[in-house]
Order: sequence, then structure tokens, then C-alpha cells
Amino acid sequence: MTNNELLGTLVLVHPDLKDHPAGREGDIGIVAYVDSPNNQVYLRFTDEAEAVYPSDALFMLKNKEKLFSEKSAGGSDMKLDNYKDLYKIATLQDMGRGKDIWTALEIARDNPEIWKNSLVSVEESLGLRHNQYIRR
Repeated sequence: MTNNELLGTLVLVHPDLKDHPAGREGDIGIVAYVDSPNNQVYLRFTDEAEAVYPSDALFMLKNKEKLFSEKSAGGSDMKLDNYKDLYKIATLQDMGRGKDIWTALEIARDNPEIWKNSLVSVEESLGLRHNQYIRR
């Protein structure tokens, strides 16, 4: 995903973010600007407030194909309620309207057990997270 593709995207501020002056942990905002060199993302919220976050403090939904492919890798030990939440998120993504994506982000936010399966950091989606290589 590129910076321009991210503009206007709904993202979730990490619910467990500590000591951020904006105090919007767990809120959903709209990406207004991405400053990749400084690793900052500018968000606008529904109450017209604005805040700046590092890209690793923001999450967006994974593609629906990845919701279930990664779930399958974990085996059948997933709780039924978690599977249902992932299914709801995938269905809402299919609908594709802004309010559906918003609802899907709320479902993901409210169930920490599915964060790994349903959310990806903006940092990772922009390709800013660099792979670690082990030297000989």
C-alpha cells in the first residue's frame, strides 16, 4: 500500500497505547496525511479533532482473505465467538461501505483475542517495517 492509497482510510488507534497526549486510544480515525520520512500519520476524528501518531500505533483491517488463511494456520483451537467475529468482519468488508468498515474495526477493537488475525499495523502495510536479517 502506498501513502496515497492510505489517505481517507479508516484506522484504529492502538487501544493499549500509553501516555499519548491526544488520549484517543481505541478511537477510529481517518488518515489525512502520511509523513513517511518521519514515520508519522495525521488522523482526523469525527469530532473534528486531529492527532499525529507513529505508524506502528495505528491499525487497519487485514484483507478478508488473510483473516481466514491465518486462522486456519492456528488449527481448530479458535473459540467459536472469535471465529464468529472474524466472519462478521469479513462480511462487513464485503459490503465495503464506510460505516461497515467502521463497525468491523469496532468488532476487532473490542475482541483483543482476534487482533492478530484481523488487524495489521499501518507501519507494516506501508512497508516501513524492515525485515531483520541475521549475519553470520
